[in-house]
Amino acid sequence: MTIVQVNRNTGEIWYDDARFDTDKRPWFGKLPELATGDFSFAVLGDRCGMATAGVFEKALEVVKDLKPDFVVSVGDLIEGYWSDPADAAAEWEDIDAKIQAMGLPFFHVVGNHDYSNEVMLNVWRERKGFEYYAFRAGDALFLMLNTEDPPSELSDEFIAIIKKATSNVQNDPDNSAAHMQAFYEDIVSLMSPEQLKEMGRIDLAFGEEQLAFAERVLEENRDAKWTFISMHKPGWKSEDKQYQKLIDMLNGRPHTVFAGHLHAMEYSAAGGGERIQLGRTGGHAHGLGPESDNLFLWVNVRDGKPSYRVIHLNGFQEIGSYKPQVHFEGAES
Repeated sequence: MTIVQVNRNTGEIWYDDARFDTDKRPWFGKLPELATGDFSFAVLGDRCGMATAGVFEKALEVVKDLKPDFVVSVGDLIEGYWSDPADAAAEWEDIDAKIQAMGLPFFHVVGNHDYSNEVMLNVWRERKGFEYYAFRAGDALFLMLNTEDPPSELSDEFIAIIKKATSNVQNDPDNSAAHMQAFYEDIVSLMSPEQLKEMGRIDLAFGEEQLAFAERVLEENRDAKWTFISMHKPGWKSEDKQYQKLIDMLNGRPHTVFAGHLHAMEYSAAGGGERIQLGRTGGHAHGLGPESDNLFLWVNVRDGKPSYRVIHLNGFQEIGSYKPQVHFEGAES
């Protein structure tokens, strides 16, 4: 395995060129030069599945106004699960155009909706080249990893249920609770009790080549003051041995792992590292509490250490929504 490394001082990127011979890239824009080593970035949660129209677009507008140095994703930017590559490409055309219009560097991560079968994998590679890579920003190292390596394919019957529910929720959002109940009932009718139990498991996959890449990049960046890892599925909620190998590689390094998938915001700290499960940024809610709000994460890195602020999109209002009030009868307009 060889790894292409462009000048670290300009914050450019490492990727595994022995496996991926391509000029396509899974990011937009170029990292700015960070003269002080301090910087800020935003992390966006799942846009899909069952995206609510306009939510992710609102997040892009807010992030653009806040002007972070760059933006990181945890995947699931399209609904996916397509068997026709033209359908997958059309979804990517739509969301990629919106992300590019934001005008900020944006770094993609694979989600299960983005990369759900061989067709989706091929479309990803045709458009974005490869699925894992790394970059430096100041004194921090970023590893962007793929938890669908290889993808776990669903049956045609299960995909039909997902497509039906997605259409119902998006076309009739006022009755989304009833549509989600019907979705659950359809799943129960299709699967045995044992299969339903298995559905509650977090299954992820890291190929050996990807882990070898991560190990090599970590070794070559031992001087990094902090390591950030962005992936889609929260590996710490799995029993995956490959994920544990990754965590073992991080032993002794201050680090943060970002993930999504479950559409609920969570924070925990363990073993010298942080685990942050992003809430949704457009996807359907899996709960009713504030952790299930539409939101994104703001990260400041100062002197090599991160701090975090969770920004709820329902906390932002347009100025025109604040109408003048009459405080007493006869007041002048």
